[in-house]
Amino acid sequence: MGKPSLIKEVLKWFIGRPVTIQYPYEGTSIEDRFRGRHFADLNKCTGCSLCAIECPADAINMEKLPEKASVPKNPRRIYPVVSYSKCVYCYRCVTICPFDAYVTTNDYKLAGPARLYSRDYSLQSIRGGGQ
Repeated sequence: MGKPSLIKEVLKWFIGRPVTIQYPYEGTSIEDRFRGRHFADLNKCTGCSLCAIECPADAINMEKLPEKASVPKNPRRIYPVVSYSKCVYCYRCVTICPFDAYVTTNDYKLAGPARLYSRDYSLQSIRGGGQ
Protein backbone atom coordinates (compact mmCIF):
# COMPACT_ATOMS: atom_id res chain seq x y z
CA MET A 1 0.00 0.00 0.00
CA GLY A 2 2.97 2.32 0.52
CA LYS A 3 4.31 2.10 -3.05
CA PRO A 4 1.25 3.37 -4.99
CA SER A 5 0.92 6.44 -2.75
CA LEU A 6 4.65 7.14 -3.07
CA ILE A 7 4.51 6.94 -6.86
CA LYS A 8 1.48 9.23 -6.88
CA GLU A 9 3.36 11.76 -4.70
CA VAL A 10 6.48 11.64 -6.92
CA LEU A 11 4.41 12.18 -10.07
CA LYS A 12 2.58 15.10 -8.44
CA TRP A 13 5.85 16.92 -7.69
CA PHE A 14 7.49 15.92 -10.98
CA ILE A 15 4.68 17.43 -13.06
CA GLY A 16 3.98 20.48 -10.84
CA ARG A 17 5.87 23.77 -10.49
CA PRO A 18 9.23 23.82 -8.73
CA VAL A 19 9.07 24.77 -5.07
CA THR A 20 12.47 26.46 -4.92
CA ILE A 21 13.28 30.02 -5.99
CA GLN A 22 15.62 30.17 -8.98
CA TYR A 23 18.11 32.51 -7.28
CA PRO A 24 19.99 34.55 -8.61
CA TYR A 25 17.84 34.59 -11.76
CA GLU A 26 14.75 35.49 -9.74
CA GLY A 27 14.80 38.01 -6.92
CA THR A 28 13.85 37.13 -3.39
CA SER A 29 11.64 39.08 -1.02
CA ILE A 30 13.17 40.44 2.16
CA GLU A 31 11.41 39.96 5.49
CA ASP A 32 10.53 42.97 7.65
CA ARG A 33 13.04 42.20 10.38
CA PHE A 34 15.83 40.95 8.10
CA ARG A 35 19.39 41.43 9.34
CA GLY A 36 21.76 42.31 6.53
CA ARG A 37 25.12 44.00 6.15
CA HIS A 38 25.84 46.61 8.84
CA PHE A 39 28.64 49.08 9.45
CA ALA A 40 29.57 51.93 11.76
CA ASP A 41 28.78 55.52 10.80
CA LEU A 42 32.00 57.24 11.78
CA ASN A 43 30.25 60.57 12.23
CA LYS A 44 28.55 59.04 15.30
CA CYS A 45 31.10 56.43 16.45
CA THR A 46 33.29 57.44 19.41
CA GLY A 47 35.59 54.42 19.30
CA CYS A 48 34.41 53.13 22.68
CA SER A 49 34.95 49.45 21.63
CA LEU A 50 31.75 48.17 23.28
CA CYS A 51 30.69 46.50 20.05
CA ALA A 52 33.98 44.63 19.74
CA ILE A 53 33.88 43.56 23.38
CA GLU A 54 30.28 42.32 23.16
CA CYS A 55 30.56 40.52 19.79
CA PRO A 56 29.94 36.80 20.47
CA ALA A 57 31.61 35.73 17.21
CA ASP A 58 34.68 37.95 17.69
CA ALA A 59 33.94 39.42 14.25
CA ILE A 60 34.72 43.06 15.12
CA ASN A 61 38.23 44.47 15.31
CA MET A 62 39.07 48.04 16.20
CA GLU A 63 41.35 49.73 13.66
CA LYS A 64 43.08 53.10 13.55
CA LEU A 65 41.43 55.84 11.52
CA PRO A 66 43.41 57.15 8.54
CA GLU A 67 45.46 60.26 9.28
CA LYS A 68 43.38 62.42 6.92
CA ALA A 69 40.08 61.45 8.51
CA SER A 70 38.51 64.26 10.49
CA VAL A 71 36.20 62.80 13.09
CA PRO A 72 35.68 65.16 16.06
CA LYS A 73 33.65 62.71 18.20
CA ASN A 74 36.35 60.03 18.24
CA PRO A 75 39.27 61.04 20.50
CA ARG A 76 40.83 57.54 20.47
CA ARG A 77 40.85 57.61 16.62
CA ILE A 78 39.83 53.97 16.28
CA TYR A 79 36.74 52.46 14.65
CA PRO A 80 35.07 49.05 14.39
CA VAL A 81 35.59 46.86 11.33
CA VAL A 82 33.15 43.96 10.96
CA SER A 83 34.37 40.77 9.29
CA TYR A 84 31.24 39.60 7.48
CA SER A 85 32.62 36.09 7.05
CA LYS A 86 32.80 35.67 10.84
CA CYS A 87 29.66 37.62 11.72
CA VAL A 88 26.58 35.67 12.84
CA TYR A 89 24.31 38.72 12.31
CA CYS A 90 22.97 38.70 15.86
CA TYR A 91 23.11 42.53 15.77
CA ARG A 92 24.43 42.65 19.33
CA CYS A 93 26.78 45.42 18.18
CA VAL A 94 23.82 47.43 16.88
CA THR A 95 21.86 47.15 20.12
CA ILE A 96 24.81 47.70 22.48
CA CYS A 97 26.07 50.88 20.77
CA PRO A 98 25.18 53.81 23.05
CA PHE A 99 25.52 56.30 20.17
CA ASP A 100 23.39 54.48 17.55
CA ALA A 101 26.39 54.53 15.27
CA TYR A 102 25.56 51.38 13.33
CA VAL A 103 23.84 51.62 9.97
CA THR A 104 21.83 48.51 9.08
CA THR A 105 21.02 47.54 5.50
CA ASN A 106 19.01 44.91 3.66
CA ASP A 107 22.06 43.85 1.64
CA TYR A 108 22.30 40.07 1.73
CA LYS A 109 24.49 39.36 -1.30
CA LEU A 110 27.69 38.67 0.59
CA ALA A 111 28.85 35.37 -0.88
CA GLY A 112 31.97 35.41 -3.04
CA PRO A 113 35.65 34.57 -3.16
CA ALA A 114 36.86 37.79 -1.48
CA ARG A 115 36.77 38.35 2.27
CA LEU A 116 34.32 41.12 3.07
CA TYR A 117 34.79 43.75 5.76
CA SER A 118 32.86 46.87 6.75
CA ARG A 119 35.97 49.05 6.40
CA ASP A 120 35.05 50.69 3.08
CA TYR A 121 31.44 51.34 4.11
CA SER A 122 32.49 52.96 7.39
CA LEU A 123 35.12 55.16 5.76
CA GLN A 124 32.57 56.29 3.14
CA SER A 125 30.33 57.51 5.96
CA ILE A 126 32.78 60.29 6.90
CA ARG A 127 33.03 61.38 3.28
CA GLY A 128 29.25 61.58 3.12
CA GLY A 129 29.02 58.62 0.75
CA GLY A 130 26.88 56.45 3.06
CA GLN A 131 26.11 53.01 1.62
